[in-house]
Parts: sequence; structure tokens; C-alpha cells
Amino acid sequence: MTTKIFDGRTEARLIEETLKNSGKLQGKKLLILQCDGNSSESGYIRLKREMGEKLGVEVTVEFVTRKDEVKERIKAANDQKIDGILVQLPIKDADRAETEQILSTIDQEKDIDGLNPKSGFVPAVVLAVEAVMEKINVGRDMAIAIVGSEGMVGKRLYDRLIELGFVVSGFDLGDDLMRLRDFDVIISCTGKEDLIKPEMVREGFAGIDLGYPRAGISAEAAEKAGFITPVPGGAGPLTVVSLFENLAETG
Repeated sequence: MTTKIFDGRTEARLIEETLKNSGKLQGKKLLILQCDGNSSESGYIRLKREMGEKLGVEVTVEFVTRKDEVKERIKAANDQKIDGILVQLPIKDADRAETEQILSTIDQEKDIDGLNPKSGFVPAVVLAVEAVMEKINVGRDMAIAIVGSEGMVGKRLYDRLIELGFVVSGFDLGDDLMRLRDFDVIISCTGKEDLIKPEMVREGFAGIDLGYPRAGISAEAAEKAGFITPVPGGAGPLTVVSLFENLAETG
């Protein structure tokens, strides 16, 4: 069968053009904190900075090397004339509980990535998935599996799709992934490369892969798909532009 490959870059450019024409982002200020311990800009942050600058956003990238300093920098930024605050994960040496506690200190009106549980915004990655699902006409009668549903991204995605009335089941590492053969749509967000094998999926399934920098749906499994978001170039570009859709609504 022929697999339809989603062109996330083209879709993102269309949204980017709409945002640019709206003028809503002109002069907005965005602070990005890179907290992985490196002192050079990561590729993912570079993409966000460059897109922001093209849209008229004043983007500042700061490198925070210690996890205890991240919270203090966020608290300071909350009180500054900054429209959006983005903490690029991972935070070096911080476990999940510590990471969530740090993210919860972001002003909910400035949390354009939507990772503070009390954020006023839908997480950018969730907006990206919604856009993909709309593009391929995922119906509310279709069975959706989220692999990684207890992770930071997966949990928010699960809750959001349930809220929107979709039929969703959650899977995590250690679960019987052979059960994925029962699902029409499989969303992978574990961060584990090639986790989903061809014997785990049915012919013609729709795969939405949130893996980065490597795919969670193996190439062999993707060959069985009727539709797939590639890595890179699939959901990633939509996630980046969704950040700026959220930023446009601040202030």
C-alpha cells in the first residue's frame, strides 16, 4: 500500500505566513532558557529562535547550567516585561518531579509551551497533534492509542483528547504493545527510538510520531501505515509554530 507522508514543514509555513500577516507578534518578547548543561545553542532552540525573529519577535536565549538556578531565572522573568517564557527540556540533573515543580513556577499567562499544569495555554505539542488529526479527519469514533501516556507530554495529550471527546487508550513502556493492532491511530511520545515494531500495528493505521531526534515508530512499522508523520519534518515544525500561535495570544 502507499503511505501518505505528512509534510509538516509546508503546513507550518502556511501557519507562519498567517501569523506574520496578522502582525500580532511584532515586538513581542520571548525568553528561551536552555537548561541541558550545554553552552551552545541546540538545533531545536535555533529553529525556534529563527522562526520567532522572522515573525518580528524579540527572542533572547539564555543558558542555565544548574537546575536550582532555573527556578530563580523563571521567577525573575515573571516580573519582567516579557511576553513568553519557554524552558527547553531536559533540565540537567532534574528528575520528572523536579522538572514539573520548576515548570509550575512559570507565570501561567507567559507559559506559551503550556507545560505548567495551570497554564492558560494548550501545550504546543498538543496543538500540533490536533492539527495533524484535523488534517487527516480523525473521527471521534476512531480508536486512538497514545504510547507514552504517563509522560509529561503524553499525559497532557491524553487529557486533552479525552476532553475533546475522542476515544483514547493509554500505553507505556512495559505494557503489551501488541494490543496496538486494535487501534486506528497510534501516537508515539515515549522518546524511545524504534519502539513500535511492524508486528504491533495493523495495515493502514495512522501514525503520529512525536519522537525527537529519532522516530518512535520504526521504519518497518511505518511502511504499514496509511498515513505517517516523519521524523524529522512531521509534527516537529507544527509544534514550533504552535508556540508562536500561543505567543500571539499573550498580553
